[in-house]
Amino acid sequence: MTWVLGVIAASLGIFFLWGLTAPRSQWRVISAWSVSNAYANEPGGASYGWRRLVSGVGVLGIGLVAVLGAAPGLLAALPQEQRTIPPIEKMWGAPDPQMVDRSIGGSTTVPEGLVEVPVLGYQNLDELDELPSYILDLTPFTLLGDASPRGYIGSAPAEGFSGVGPADLIVNVRGSVLCIPRAAVVIETDTAVQIAIYYGLPDPKLGDDPTVVPPEPDHVAGCPLDDAVAGSVLIPITLKNYLGDRTVETLDGTKIRKVELAE
Repeated sequence: MTWVLGVIAASLGIFFLWGLTAPRSQWRVISAWSVSNAYANEPGGASYGWRRLVSGVGVLGIGLVAVLGAAPGLLAALPQEQRTIPPIEKMWGAPDPQMVDRSIGGSTTVPEGLVEVPVLGYQNLDELDELPSYILDLTPFTLLGDASPRGYIGSAPAEGFSGVGPADLIVNVRGSVLCIPRAAVVIETDTAVQIAIYYGLPDPKLGDDPTVVPPEPDHVAGCPLDDAVAGSVLIPITLKNYLGDRTVETLDGTKIRKVELAE
């Protein structure tokens, strides 16, 4: 279909260019046969001037369409300015993750009723001389502005201290923005550290009557893994022993991607 439009545009361009440069010749070829005496009925100078004007507008119009049609290709051929990717995006992708500023040791028991979210990568803090500065600049995790939702994973650090400080590694997960990280399973062996992170809805707030216990929320329905709106979160993990040469895996033995510190 594109070539047909090209042929039509080229034909119109030739027609308008002919009328612009030789309007008398164009009239004799196209219109003279329709009158009995071509010489007696030949248009005057004003008529030819009008033909030139119309043809000139046509040529400009065809040229403008051609330029606009070629513009995307011409722009694509020009050198594009490369965007500088910030270090945090190199490590964890976009958008920037939130940081769980809590002390988390993990359990060896898989919790029931929660949703296991994929662990996308980890960073070994034991290899670093000090806590990376980018971690201190991250936004602390909140649930719709609530920094301590009921059921939130880990324990809050003492005033003036960081929950990330004692951690041996951090792991990156993505979960529904309406849910919170609630539990971590950490199983350590001599050769590997297996980690799983579980999300769920926050516990409902208690009412005025302490004897009335609100129903347990449906974490599976409320925190689907295919949620279109997911937030990136970094979770610190404190091990019983330094990570050393041990591998970091999921509970089924799949190795988790190691993320190096980017400059």
